[in-house]
Amino acid sequence: MLRSTCPPAEAEPRVPVARSLRGALADLARTMPTDIATAVDIAAYRRAGAARGTTAEAVAARLGLTAEGHELEDGSAVTVFRGERVAARVVFLHGGGLIAGNRFDGVDVVARHADALDLEVWTVEYPLAPEHRLERMVETVIEAVVACADDGLPVVLAGQSGGGGLAAATAMECRDRGIPLVGQLLICPMLGREPTPAIRQFAQDPSWSELSNATAWAAVLAGSELVPPAERDDLAGLAPSFLDTGSAELFRDTIVGYAGGLWAHGCRAELHVWSGAFHGSDCAAESPVVSIEAHRARREWLRRMLTDEL
Repeated sequence: MLRSTCPPAEAEPRVPVARSLRGALADLARTMPTDIATAVDIAAYRRAGAARGTTAEAVAARLGLTAEGHELEDGSAVTVFRGERVAARVVFLHGGGLIAGNRFDGVDVVARHADALDLEVWTVEYPLAPEHRLERMVETVIEAVVACADDGLPVVLAGQSGGGGLAAATAMECRDRGIPLVGQLLICPMLGREPTPAIRQFAQDPSWSELSNATAWAAVLAGSELVPPAERDDLAGLAPSFLDTGSAELFRDTIVGYAGGLWAHGCRAELHVWSGAFHGSDCAAESPVVSIEAHRARREWLRRMLTDEL
């Protein structure tokens, strides 16, 4: 496991991880690099994530869906999951801190609801840092959103972790360009760099550390004119939003603050803070009640959003 090159953070009270989730967090600590500081570390993180990965066929078989591969005009791969009926589309962006991962990582957080809600889920292989910058990522996602909306079906933009931050950044660009979205589903999103109590509490957390966060944002933003979504104040006019976070994760305070900013600008937003949950814990451990409730809350928000009940 990689070790932090930063001095230990000053000890302060930490929100405890729920007992039912501690085994899954320990497994992450054993199998994934905790602190990412260099390009070599990023490569190691990518390899470790790939070893835990899945395939389109496995996702489709597990959820009773079909899977088809496509390409966007820029050459980015897209896999489309669907059930028997399609009434709306979701563009999904995977996690991995914008430096790792592939389009099948975490896609079942949305695809598991496809059959019940008549969703078609487009999961996108967007470009990663440090090879690419945030602007390039946003343009790829916009291309996917435009393609999804070509026949007039409603489009939801969704993302998990780093993909959630990319979804939030893309939603702002869609608003500015007049590209319609009916909602954004931001699952434990990576939204900003600013220091918070949660960042100090969970600076060396195995699920995503302060050093990894700083390294990832530096790679994503090097030479970029864009800034992370949480560092912007032009939030008015954004599509209805769902945000969630664990109480025991690095991103907690930034996500809560972003929800407050959405409300302050008159946007519709729903926020869930799951007690004792760590970053991405509902995917690492699906059987605990807190994970089951997190998946249920997202499903029901999607249902209410698509039926105009928010």
